[in-house]
Amino acid sequence: MSKRLDLIKSLIIPSRVIADVGCDHGLIAEYCTAKAERVIASDISEKCLDKARLRLAGATNVTFVCCDGLGYECDEAIISGMGGILIAQILRAAERLPKTLILSPHRDGALVRSTLIELGYGIDRDIPIYDRNKFYYVIRADKAAGVRELSHLQTVFGVDCATSNADLRRRLAQQYSVLMRAPQANKQQLSDVTAVMRLQSMQP
Repeated sequence: MSKRLDLIKSLIIPSRVIADVGCDHGLIAEYCTAKAERVIASDISEKCLDKARLRLAGATNVTFVCCDGLGYECDEAIISGMGGILIAQILRAAERLPKTLILSPHRDGALVRSTLIELGYGIDRDIPIYDRNKFYYVIRADKAAGVRELSHLQTVFGVDCATSNADLRRRLAQQYSVLMRAPQANKQQLSDVTAVMRLQSMQP
């Protein structure tokens, strides 16, 4: 199991109905069977659902749904393994949004955060993590958490970008190195990265 999936699992709150959106092999759905009265394993691909059905063959509280996005009601939804643009589209298209969301976009985290705020969610966890040499954020948002406006840096680098984090520092160092190849062309991005580096007690 990857570090990212372990982190996602650690943030799941026991709920009546939990959905694993874009479930693929059903790894998260399998974990949720002990956390919910009912689990929805959904995917746009019937082939992926077949993989999940094999993994969850012994589970009695799982419903398999082939659909695009959140075409059903649930109390908590986990959406990972896709880009932030697609996650934002799924959230905006949902007829009834769940109370709790756990999201892990591959990219475009800023769009995910701004979309959550617009839709009335408060972000209570926003954790940067490296897994298998790739960088991710794992975000938990809740309708009951209370919406708070985010600064520009929080929107781009995470709600907790001022909290010391080794994985975030590693990411900032990589970004700084790339941006410094053309500092004038990357002036604004470089300014943002160096600002967060200072928050992380790093020397540019």
